[in-house]
Amino acid sequence: MVFAGGWTCQVCWKSNRPQDPVCYRCKSRRGLTPDEAEAERKALEARAELPEVVPDLVVALPVVIFRGYARAWRRGGIGILAILALEVFGGVHNVGALLVTGALGFGLVACGFAAGEVIEGMRGREVWAFIFGIGLSIIGVIGSIAAFQVLAPGLIHPTAVRWGSLIVFGGAGAAAAAGLVLLFLRRDRLASS
Repeated sequence: MVFAGGWTCQVCWKSNRPQDPVCYRCKSRRGLTPDEAEAERKALEARAELPEVVPDLVVALPVVIFRGYARAWRRGGIGILAILALEVFGGVHNVGALLVTGALGFGLVACGFAAGEVIEGMRGREVWAFIFGIGLSIIGVIGSIAAFQVLAPGLIHPTAVRWGSLIVFGGAGAAAAAGLVLLFLRRDRLASS
């Protein structure tokens, strides 16, 4: 996304708002010279090479759960898009079915990438990431129930679909909510570290 009157970080090449003094992504300050930007890039690369510190309970469980969801959603979306390609090349003329299949595939891929961003935010202990994780879980519950009702009505009993969706996606929401609560309860410890 490009902001009107914004500036581009010379380290990670992300667009920032005009009022931001540092890059939202890599935290580099605004107005670096090319030499300073190169030094900052090397420092970021060196930090990326260091082994990742094992996160504490605040982020460990939600990050592991959302990492699994991110992979599953992306792979599932790509699989659904492959089914869409087979439908198109197989001669399916029902436009409604093609639109539903395409929307489901693109929705899964988008949720997978959103979950990847949530993981990065959770590692940085940012409150928005935990709230967005809860929102993704709610979308997952509603989306999976709707998908079974639209794409496969009667295949599985609706009560089983509802409970299964609530258990699978609700677990991620519960983990994100627990991480959010722990984030506020352990704020003093996180600030000192």
